[in-house]
Amino acid sequence: MTKNLVNRISAFVVRCSAVLLFGGAAAAALPFPVGEQLTFSASWNGIPVAEIRTVTEMDTYKGREVLAIRMSTRTYAFFNPVFKVDDFHESLVDPATFRPIQFTKNLKEGRYSCHEVTTFDFETMQAHYEHQTSGKTKTYDIDENTRDILSFMYFMRSEPLHENSAPQYRVMADEKLYDLTLRTKAEEYISLENYKRRVLSLELVPEAAFDGLFVSKGKATVWVSRDARRLLTFAKIKVPFGRARIRLKSVRGPGNDFWITELKDDDDE
Repeated sequence: MTKNLVNRISAFVVRCSAVLLFGGAAAAALPFPVGEQLTFSASWNGIPVAEIRTVTEMDTYKGREVLAIRMSTRTYAFFNPVFKVDDFHESLVDPATFRPIQFTKNLKEGRYSCHEVTTFDFETMQAHYEHQTSGKTKTYDIDENTRDILSFMYFMRSEPLHENSAPQYRVMADEKLYDLTLRTKAEEYISLENYKRRVLSLELVPEAAFDGLFVSKGKATVWVSRDARRLLTFAKIKVPFGRARIRLKSVRGPGNDFWITELKDDDDE
């Protein structure tokens, strides 16, 4: 499995998906529950190879309250001798405006490693990028709606999506602003291993000119639940040496009753 393939598998996950919240008045308008913990399984050619976890929580950054969106991807122990992955992405967000404050990407994939931090200044409308190892820096212009790809995916959970449409957005990736189109298809039911019944989900095909979370130059297809949570339920991607799949494994933390009560009991078959 190549580094590029692992990038694409691990990068599938935080997706376009207003319910019970906690964490103070500033967080009252967030389009997802603070304290939510999502777990996904990643497979390659039918073999489970990694687990992806995302969490939302309130934190403090330079004396101010922020929303932290964090995602980690780790290969299972048996697969580490083949290609070990230990990736971490973090977006610190202003809970009042839902605009990013700082985006961190720390990747460890085989012999490859990368640690980058981007900070956003919406007063000067500029973003400042720094590679934490090489010292490379870059400053570039942004607009008032600029979001890194991780915070964008969580922001999208407030957006109503309809069948057979093609809404367009702009996101930050690779120190540039890119156009992103989400082509929606039809609804269908997705089976989840740990839940009692299939979940009605909307099929989406992201199209963009960059590789990143959730998209890979238009070669990804994802399904998002049609309940209020708008969770990624299933994703697949075209890869050179087989097929990669992402499937929702568990939903923990606060939220509506569906994702709490629908978890299978140990005796359920």
